[in-house]
Amino acid sequence: MINIKKFIKDNSDYRYAEFEKKLIKTSHQINGVRVPTLRKFAKELEPEYIELEDNLCYEEILLYGFAASYIKSEDEQIEYTQNLLPLFDDWSLVDEVVLSMKEFKTDKSYQFLTNLLFDDREYYVRTGVVGLMRHFLKTEKQEEILQNLRKVTCQAHYAKMAISWLYSELCTFNFERAKKEIEQLTDAFIRNRSISKACDSYRVDKPHKEELQKLRIK
Repeated sequence: MINIKKFIKDNSDYRYAEFEKKLIKTSHQINGVRVPTLRKFAKELEPEYIELEDNLCYEEILLYGFAASYIKSEDEQIEYTQNLLPLFDDWSLVDEVVLSMKEFKTDKSYQFLTNLLFDDREYYVRTGVVGLMRHFLKTEKQEEILQNLRKVTCQAHYAKMAISWLYSELCTFNFERAKKEIEQLTDAFIRNRSISKACDSYRVDKPHKEELQKLRIK
């Protein structure tokens, strides 16, 4: 029988946990189990092995998401992500899980993620933005995604950070379209953070970075 609590205890690293706590501001207990170790163990699990309760530790939530990511079913990956949404309270939980969902491919996943953009909860919106960026930004859905981003009303920090990330990612493969969108942004935080993240990327060349720097709101 798989003993998840024992696995977490056996693989906990106090020093690494203290380091993670400086970066990850979750309310869930952090035990310092490294992500590659969690991913490997998750291959042995079904998500149902973990009962989603309020007292789950950080690693148990990741294990649930990673286990779901190995299931070759879009419907189930959507379902398991929905189950985790109320437990997401940090950017790292959202990003690690959502970026892992390889079956988010069709209109069903696209609509699920798009609907989250219009929520007012910080990490629901971030889930939608990160999911659309990872799985649909390089598809024919790109223009529709950009149109929907203009309608996002959530002002929470990590929702806006995710939107900035998406625009900076767009700069790496469709610069002119990204520049046009950034030029129209009236939110100074999103606009300037999008530019900063794009300028930090080695995938954006120097001339394009110089163009972006001129678009900063002072």
